[in-house]
Amino acid sequence: MKKLFSTIVAMAMLLMSCTVFAATDISGDVIQVEGVGSLANTSASTGYRAAKADAMRNALEEVQGVRIDSETTVQDSITASDVIRTRVNGMIKGAKIVRKYQDRDGYHVIMEIPVRGTHSLAAAVIPERTTAPVPLKPAITYTPQVPVSSGPYTGLIVDCTGLGLDTAMAPGVFTADNKLVYGQDNFTYEQVISKGYVGYAKSLTSGVSRAGSNPLIVRAQGVKGYVNPIVSSADAARIMVENQQTGFLDKCNVVFVR
Repeated sequence: MKKLFSTIVAMAMLLMSCTVFAATDISGDVIQVEGVGSLANTSASTGYRAAKADAMRNALEEVQGVRIDSETTVQDSITASDVIRTRVNGMIKGAKIVRKYQDRDGYHVIMEIPVRGTHSLAAAVIPERTTAPVPLKPAITYTPQVPVSSGPYTGLIVDCTGLGLDTAMAPGVFTADNKLVYGQDNFTYEQVISKGYVGYAKSLTSGVSRAGSNPLIVRAQGVKGYVNPIVSSADAARIMVENQQTGFLDKCNVVFVR
């Protein structure tokens, strides 16, 4: 099995290098893959082993497509570091099998890889911080143009619909002049790994419970580096001012709507 998995790793990396990059969606905080073994196998156990090997190959392809931030993918990290390659391989080998079944097409194995948590993709590829987190304080000195009147707010929703936003493990919210409003620099390594500081949803009304019952909603003006929403100067200032009232950013109550 060890030799087989090494072959799978090499083949998958070659395949990824020869195809157009497509980011893997991690909005569900878990990557689910399926493997299939042929019915021509001599026994069910052999068939399921073949299905598991196929699932591991598919898992490697999927995790390599995950964006870490605007500049780095898991594939980049695996290529650059033998340590990260070993961690990712070990994580895939230990992936949880959530379902096994047989039908007329073959033996099927479905496995899941967690994006967050102690034994997760994030833990395998995100480097530990060597500096202290930057406090979430109004470092942005813009004067809000919109009266603050409907708080206190429980969270933040950044509406990025139609802008082609990709998911990532470590995105950030920026202004057009590249000032960081909210991102990885504001949190400890443990916070980034355990919960992540951003959730994703497909609409303003569904899957946004992370932002609480009265979220502040701002419309992104664009996307930087595939994964980072850009907000106006006025919205940036309002986000920072409102956060001083309830600390919703500190609680990671943030959702990007794609």
